[in-house]
Amino acid sequence: MSRDDRSLPGPGERDPAAPATRRRPARALWRWSAGRDARGELKPTGKFLFSRMVMVPVGMLTVLALAGTAYFDVHRRTEELRDRYAPALVDLAHARVSLTLAQQEAEQRLGTGDGEPLLQTGLVGLGERYPALVAEASQSLNNAVQTQALSRTQEQVVRVVSGLVTAYDGWIDWANSHHGSRPLRRAGMDYATDLLRTGPTAILQRIGALEQHLRSTVAGLSARRTVLAGTASAALLATLVLALVFVGLLDYVRARLRVRSPLLVLYGLPVLLVLGVLSFGVTAQQRAQRDVERTAGLLGRITVPRPPGDGAGEAGTARGPDAAIEREDAALAGKLRGTHPGEWATAAALALAVGAAGAVGCGFTLRRYGREHWKIDWGKA
Repeated sequence: MSRDDRSLPGPGERDPAAPATRRRPARALWRWSAGRDARGELKPTGKFLFSRMVMVPVGMLTVLALAGTAYFDVHRRTEELRDRYAPALVDLAHARVSLTLAQQEAEQRLGTGDGEPLLQTGLVGLGERYPALVAEASQSLNNAVQTQALSRTQEQVVRVVSGLVTAYDGWIDWANSHHGSRPLRRAGMDYATDLLRTGPTAILQRIGALEQHLRSTVAGLSARRTVLAGTASAALLATLVLALVFVGLLDYVRARLRVRSPLLVLYGLPVLLVLGVLSFGVTAQQRAQRDVERTAGLLGRITVPRPPGDGAGEAGTARGPDAAIEREDAALAGKLRGTHPGEWATAAALALAVGAAGAVGCGFTLRRYGREHWKIDWGKA
């Protein structure tokens, strides 16, 4: 075996030069951060502190900007879900349920098919409940437009639906005014039913399509994490670089100036505070978004059961669909209050302000440390 062959590592042996090769980039990175040259000697104080006086505050502000962008993107989507889409879904569900209940009330009062109207219809007509339900449906449709959750095309659809509701109410009133004539009464009821359920206009189908579109939008807003993932990853990378630079700076200041510099540590801590506050805030906001998405699905599954044969039902009781919508709305409001999206936004803004003040404090501290050395390093120039 030649001398060169003997110098090579065996199959089960490790190359002693490999660890040194792997450590070389890490060692060079540490020397750069701690102000050492290739021989391990300290770099000139004035020039190094001047570079860090610029680099450290800029790095802190970069981390704060990235973290703030990630948080407020999530917060903006939570506000849209809470203030626009959730109320719109509740209003549309109320409109759908109210119209269905109004149709059941009209059928009970006026009869269906060959059925005869109730005896009291000739005295009190449709009663008080039917017009109240139609008025509630119209008001709910108007409220859905006011939430600004709908596009202009969808708002136009809602206005068309509102006009169809008026036409529907007109046919029911016509059937009521001719309740004594079976053919005329049946014709009015059939026209109204076509408008509501089975005709080409199909009021309930149009409302259901709007609800489905809003549920898809809610799911999209809850799942859209591209900006969050990008800015959070960039913030994490910038934080790691900043931590290396900051630790190296503290080592340099202790070695060159014989100062432990608690001021630099004190000014640097707010950045960690900001990252902690924003991380908890993002978690709370995402939980609120999932709550809105779940409630949107539950609202879509609330339907009006067919009344029993005697016409007595639970639609207007605490177990009815309207009450179920109110319970889901109240439960969602409670969950949103529990996650405190508004309070988290205030806390995030304050934390960012404190972090920015810390970055400025680091810059002024390094300026005070390096001011005399700048005169020495650049005074002759």
